[in-house]
Amino acid sequence: MAVTPVTSRAQGEAAVGRRATAAILGLFLMAGGLVGTGTAAAQPAPATTWLCSPELTNDPCDLGGDTTDLGTGTVTPGPAAVPESDKPVDCFYLYPTVTNDVALNAPGYATPEVASIASFQAARFNTQCRVFAPVYRQTPLVGLPLALVGAAGPSIDLAYSDVRAAWDNYMATENNGRGVILIGHSQGTFMLRKLMRDTFDQDAALRQQLVGAFLMGGNVETARGSTTGGDFTNIPLCTEQGQFGCVVAYSTNTLLPPLSTFGNSSLDLWSQRWDLPSGPQYQVACTDPVALSGDDRPVGITVPSAPFAFGIISILLQYSTAPETVPTSNSTWTTSRGRVVGSCIEAGGYNQYHLTFVEPQPLNEVPLLDSHLVDMNVGLDRLVSIADQQTTAWQTAR
Repeated sequence: MAVTPVTSRAQGEAAVGRRATAAILGLFLMAGGLVGTGTAAAQPAPATTWLCSPELTNDPCDLGGDTTDLGTGTVTPGPAAVPESDKPVDCFYLYPTVTNDVALNAPGYATPEVASIASFQAARFNTQCRVFAPVYRQTPLVGLPLALVGAAGPSIDLAYSDVRAAWDNYMATENNGRGVILIGHSQGTFMLRKLMRDTFDQDAALRQQLVGAFLMGGNVETARGSTTGGDFTNIPLCTEQGQFGCVVAYSTNTLLPPLSTFGNSSLDLWSQRWDLPSGPQYQVACTDPVALSGDDRPVGITVPSAPFAFGIISILLQYSTAPETVPTSNSTWTTSRGRVVGSCIEAGGYNQYHLTFVEPQPLNEVPLLDSHLVDMNVGLDRLVSIADQQTTAWQTAR
């Protein structure tokens, strides 16, 4: 195997870094041009467009499970496909901030980057559940700076109206009393926090259908020293293996002390702008996936092998793995050669899941976001295992 000269690697990393930095700066510059423009609020709410659903064939959540592990060289065939009718529960997935649109709201249809992120985060769960993923008119990357300074409130409200409409549609036409696993990341998690506050937390009967919730990278908050008392009064954080009806939540980092927009309830502009609990009386949740899964082995980063659709996220992914490329192989999925162990650590007011490499591999943190891009993909199969154990426990308890 050819070895890349150090000077060439450094130049390559610098070039990717310059592109990523320019992209991030571009978000703020383009956002400035959006001040005073209309959002999509004047447009009528569209009927729910499903990015993933059991009725769709070959949607982004229908990936097979065959995987190449670059750390061991092992190629694992995917499990046999499970008919949708045989899956015991449903998953309702909301994707993170991903769209490249220069607007305060994304369009009401699936763009290539939206399809890529659904595969990236949700498709691995399709062995456990029927996956429902609605398209929603989220605040795009270029609109987030305005959202964080409070200048894009209507765009957030519009996005949530799509989410709530999709949830109501699903419950009315598809659920039929089935158990539900909620899955979200970043903006998707903020939306699910609001949705759960408005629905599950208020409805004891509906809570009987809650198998679990994976609310990653989105500052889920509780009262200090408690598993409830922030976002939810009646839905606790998960604390032990096999527990269901609870929330799994954390944001990852590789550097201490962190300087981040995630993990500190006292500096949580995101929750403030999304009208969610925040402030020093709360703490941001960190649930240890080792304790919840029963698997303490070092884990890699598992991602689809197909290239991510071009845009800001694909550029930032290149930056995160520079001077190497995003892991890929001839299998549908690839697990990185690097391995990490993790633990929930409080440092400087931040409560995050800190990653330590035991088998080195580049994972560069994006400024103010830490290793946010791979919150779900570090140890992705461990999260799927937690979902599997929760489903079994939920079925047993019925």
